[in-house]
Formats: sequence, C-alpha cells, structure tokens
Amino acid sequence: MSTYLVTGAAGFIASRVAGLLLDAGHNVFGVDNMNDAYDVRMKHWRLNQLNRYANFRFTELDISQHKVLIDAVKMDLAERGQSSYDAVINLAARAGVRQSVQNPWVYVDTNVTATLNLLELCNQIKIPKFILASTSSIYGANAPLPTSEEADSNHPLQPYSATKKGAEALCHAYHYLNGVDVTVFRYFTVYGPAARPDMVM
Repeated sequence: MSTYLVTGAAGFIASRVAGLLLDAGHNVFGVDNMNDAYDVRMKHWRLNQLNRYANFRFTELDISQHKVLIDAVKMDLAERGQSSYDAVINLAARAGVRQSVQNPWVYVDTNVTATLNLLELCNQIKIPKFILASTSSIYGANAPLPTSEEADSNHPLQPYSATKKGAEALCHAYHYLNGVDVTVFRYFTVYGPAARPDMVM
C-alpha cells in the first residue's frame, strides 16, 4: 500500500485518479483550492464521492502558497506516522486558453509557482516520484498530426500553454539537480462523466 499526494483532487481528472488509487487500496491526501473557474457544485460532487473512502483525506488549500502547503503536508504525515509520500501527482491547474489571456497572473500562480512549491517539497522530504499534468497546447499552431513527444514545444501561443511549458522546464531542472523521477503527461481533449462543463463534448 502506497500513500500519494494528489493536487486538484476535486477536479475532473484528479478525482478520477484519486478514486482509482483508493479502489486499489492506497492512501490519498487530496488538496484543492475549490476555485470558481467553473461551477463549484461539480467539484463538491466529485469530492463527496471521494469522501466515502476511509483511506482518503482532504484539505482545502492553495498550493501556490508555499508555507500553507508545507504546514498541511507536515500535519498529514505526522498523523499518518510517515516521513514522506510515495509520489506527488500534480493534477491541479488553471486550464483554458481564452481565460488565460484575460487573467494570466492566476495561471502563473497555479501552474508555475505551485509546481515549484511541489518540486521543492519533493526535494525537502525526499518524495521519489513527481507526476505533472501538462497540455498539448504547448505544441503551438503547427503541431504535426499525429503529434510526437519530440514535436516542437518551444513556441506556446497563450499564457496557459506558456505556464505549462514553464512547469515542464522546472520539472526537468529538479530532475537534473536533485534526481526527482518525473513523468509529464501532455493531455489533449479529455472527456467523460462529470467533466469540465466548458469542454467541447
């Protein structure tokens, strides 16, 4: 049995990931700031599904606030009698291309600063694995189809994709400097039950 820190736990993708981990018998510490980027009732509904598991704990917090994050992690680990997690699964994000043009600052806070805080956490308490949700938007305007991982991703066109590219670069730096084992998923359109209401489906 492993213990995971899952960020954005009330979100569409993260709540599903957390549920799969919980079904497999693992422990999950979920965090989410419950922002109003879309109807918060959907987030509360997803969270209620997870709260039925005895091996799930949740704290509402903003991972871009470094001290708040560290204090919550220390409290959770102390209550579990553990010194670290097996992995951080960072699925918290401000998503959406158009909204990022209107308010780029919140995208930098959530997608870049928060990723830095989590990578520092991995370094400080020796969490061996870091997983980051990124986006196909980083491939820019002329991505080849099908799109290979080696396709050019150095010309993001909006603050959203630029912040995700920045988060990826931070992951590479922490892997190089500190040996953190990093996996980055670049999602294309994701859909399914209880999905974000602003998606095409």
